[in-house]
Parts: sequence; structure tokens; C-alpha cells
Amino acid sequence: MMMLHHEHDEDPKMRPDPITPEKREQVITGMASGLLMAYRYFRGQRGTAFRREPKRSASKIGRNDFCPCGSGKKYKKCCGETA
Repeated sequence: MMMLHHEHDEDPKMRPDPITPEKREQVITGMASGLLMAYRYFRGQRGTAFRREPKRSASKIGRNDFCPCGSGKKYKKCCGETA
């Protein structure tokens, strides 16, 4: 892909050696097939990474529960308070 990207680069050092039309067709076909394979791979995994619930080792602390730090205050007035 970078071969095609830098083909007309202003910097002569960045330009690759000239390619034949057959080689250009091979490169484009390879890019298209790679894109299709990536699509098929990720299509099977769609939504699985973002819909999982986090695993908690302890139960969730409610706002009106006592703070687990041991202060005797309610969580919302102690460690759960937003600054």
C-alpha cells in the first residue's frame, strides 16, 4: 500500500522503483483481499468486546451504604464524594 502512496511523492528518496501495470494490479488485489479477510474476522467478533459487564470481586457499594474505609460516614459523604 505504501508503494502506491509514495509513487508520486515530491521527495525522490521516498519514491519506490517504477512498477508494471501487472504488479500494480497484484498489489491492489492483495489489499482488497486483505481488507475482506479483516472484515470477516472482525464481523464475527462484533459487539463482544464492548458489551461485557465488568467482573467484580466484591459487591457494589451503594451511595447510602457505610463507607468501606471505616470512617463511619456514608459512602456518598466520604470516599464517594466528587471533588
